[in-house]
Amino acid sequence: MSKSVSKRDRKEKFKFRVEFPDYTVDQVETATDNTYMLPDVGEEATINYNGEEVTINVQNLIDIRKLGFGNYGSVMLAEVQNHRDIKMAVKRLGLMPSTNNLADYTATTDLKTIRAVGSCNFPHVIRFYAGLIDKKESQVVICMEACDTSMEKFYTTMHKIKETKHIDILLKRMINHIVDALQFLKSKGILHRDVKPSNILIKQNPVIFKICDFGISGQLTNSVAHTMMKGTQVYLAPERIDASQAPEGYGIRSDMWALGLSTLEIATGQHPFAKMNALGIMSAIMTWVPEPPSNLSSELQKLVICLLRIKQAERPATYDDIQISPAMKSLPTEITSGETEMVKNVIANIPDIPDDY
Repeated sequence: MSKSVSKRDRKEKFKFRVEFPDYTVDQVETATDNTYMLPDVGEEATINYNGEEVTINVQNLIDIRKLGFGNYGSVMLAEVQNHRDIKMAVKRLGLMPSTNNLADYTATTDLKTIRAVGSCNFPHVIRFYAGLIDKKESQVVICMEACDTSMEKFYTTMHKIKETKHIDILLKRMINHIVDALQFLKSKGILHRDVKPSNILIKQNPVIFKICDFGISGQLTNSVAHTMMKGTQVYLAPERIDASQAPEGYGIRSDMWALGLSTLEIATGQHPFAKMNALGIMSAIMTWVPEPPSNLSSELQKLVICLLRIKQAERPATYDDIQISPAMKSLPTEITSGETEMVKNVIANIPDIPDDY
């Protein structure tokens, strides 16, 4: 039998339909032909980069190096052909949902949410530039602000080179900025649902922290969300693992738990539940007493412990309660030279990710 493919067959092969569901809906509804609609996203877009309008497309994005990767795709540092001064983080997500779990599909949620919140120039949310469709690879391409690194890579190197002298003030700064970002999301009716070190980015000049990755964000209805198991398992709050602890749903306190756990992980260099499944975590936390390291100030230790209360009602009621805590009140308004020097030294020692990794 001939293996040749006619022009008509080739056209049919690359024909697909994409749809764009509401980014706030918890349940993912797939189209009958397993494809999606993004009616206002194409192969080309005009972006505003530092006041300059530039037209970009998937062909003129030149990869420089890999920034990160995960279950849903990879992120590359890229520049624009003929505009080498333009550097962006480019995230590629498959248009097709997972064959194993349709709820894993996040491309439309991620794009819709980052367009909604990343276009507002909010200082602690990653900035959105454009969304593109790569028809050849059947991918959604999200172009966004490039930061220096993630807190996951930062803390790994930080502990390796023992650069922890200013860890207390740096973690207070991180909490201050990320709480500010989460408060902004809440004002838009959005719960992040995947706060963790790899989704907290840092820039060094000046030192600033930003939240990213909105692939599994959810809608807050009367400040409550209901889908239980979306998110990275080891960062899920108790009420998101055991529905009986949140019969009326969960809200911002679940993101507070994840932030507290992330802070503890960064401070100690390891996640307390890294090798456990959901059942193991649920069993462990019933008797768990968080122990922040002694090189953190007493006020920061108390805040972390408060964020990690097992019962959600015992955590801070609002983000403002965190911002007026003694830990935040002790944070200098201006970035200190100690923070700046620490961040610079750690980032300089972070190894690049191999292209074939």
